[in-house]
Amino acid sequence: MALTAVACGDSGGTEDTSTTFNPDTTAGDDSMMETTTDDEVGETMDTTADDTTTADDTTTDSSEQDGTETQGTTDTTTTTTETGEPECLDLDQDGYGENCEMGPDCDDNDYNNWTPDGCANCMDADGDGQWVGCDLFDENKPGEDCDDNDFNVYTEAGCANCVDEDMDDAWVGCDQYGDAKPGPDCDDDNPVVGLGDEQEICNGLAENCAGEIDNAPPDEMCPPEGVDAPNVDPMNGWLCDPPAPGEDGCVIAQCTEQFFDLNGVVGDGCECEGTSRTESLAACSDAPQGDLGDVAEGEQLNGLPVGTIPELDNGVGALREDWYWVEFPENDAIGTRPNTGSIQVDFAQNDGNDYRFEVYHSCQAVAFQNGLATAFGAGAPPTTEWWFFDNHTAPIDMPVPAFYSDDVSWPNKVYIRVFRVQNENTCNNYQLSVSRQSN
Repeated sequence: MALTAVACGDSGGTEDTSTTFNPDTTAGDDSMMETTTDDEVGETMDTTADDTTTADDTTTDSSEQDGTETQGTTDTTTTTTETGEPECLDLDQDGYGENCEMGPDCDDNDYNNWTPDGCANCMDADGDGQWVGCDLFDENKPGEDCDDNDFNVYTEAGCANCVDEDMDDAWVGCDQYGDAKPGPDCDDDNPVVGLGDEQEICNGLAENCAGEIDNAPPDEMCPPEGVDAPNVDPMNGWLCDPPAPGEDGCVIAQCTEQFFDLNGVVGDGCECEGTSRTESLAACSDAPQGDLGDVAEGEQLNGLPVGTIPELDNGVGALREDWYWVEFPENDAIGTRPNTGSIQVDFAQNDGNDYRFEVYHSCQAVAFQNGLATAFGAGAPPTTEWWFFDNHTAPIDMPVPAFYSDDVSWPNKVYIRVFRVQNENTCNNYQLSVSRQSN
């Protein structure tokens, strides 16, 4: 394409200018413009274009002469070259995988293994968190375990030094301790020194590494190993009082309710069973556990509880006693007073003649009060036998008239207190006998 323009010069002469534009200029190259004038024939002026564009851009040259604009446009495109080589597929980022330069991967989901041996043998058989047989060990699969069949060792030092020299089932030198190998043993040359304070026994010696003698609660140190000691109170049931260093010092301090340690032998625990509190009362009341039953005229109560009170009486309400209550309904008789029967209470069994009893009109009364023992009156001494009857000769005709009275209320209900008076700390028994004989 050629474009010719004429312009007026200052000299007043006419100057012909011929401009040629090369549309085949490559993007990024210099564009050459040749201009020839009449005044400068044969001279060539090379001009480098000011505007240069890259591929896909548009290059524009504009010349304005006498209001005439000239414009040119050129488009070019660059193409990416494909190598054609297959891509490496490495899902676990261990450098191994399909088409990878380092080689194939037997398990592309396991960073620690890529060889067939690794995939087959990488394991933690003993569950100690340490692995064997892997191609690579790291924080996810640490290793290598020196013995993958022993939970307690995994380092070379552990495998070499984990021992129980004194055979007390407390170990030293292991990498970690568990049920199979508890530890550490603070003195593996002493079979009575084991796991800190856990094996302290009551013997006047220190089994713990701190050297503290019998520093555990007695209930934890006692009874001695292999001893059952039945009926000892599980709370505060033991004292630790060794007679000499190295000798057992377990002493029974407290038994469960209604059991007693009379012989002081630890091996049989609290061997004496007292009166059951399901069939007796520890204090006077109307609770059903103390009810012996109702007795009509001509009847006798059978199968009454067999009781035991090992300790000597220490007074009403001091717990070394058994309480019962029994009813003798006045109207439950063949006749009317003075023909309503005769009440008799005594012992069917009284081992060693060790037991006595008292009879009360109420829980707030005094023993034998209200005419229950006219021979002695209120506060009469304990007895082994008590009678109450109406049908007797007039008091004035009796040998000792003061022992008899005709104005005593019928005892519809009485309370009986049983206790020991001699031969303490023996497990002797008693059993009451209660009847109402016809008259």
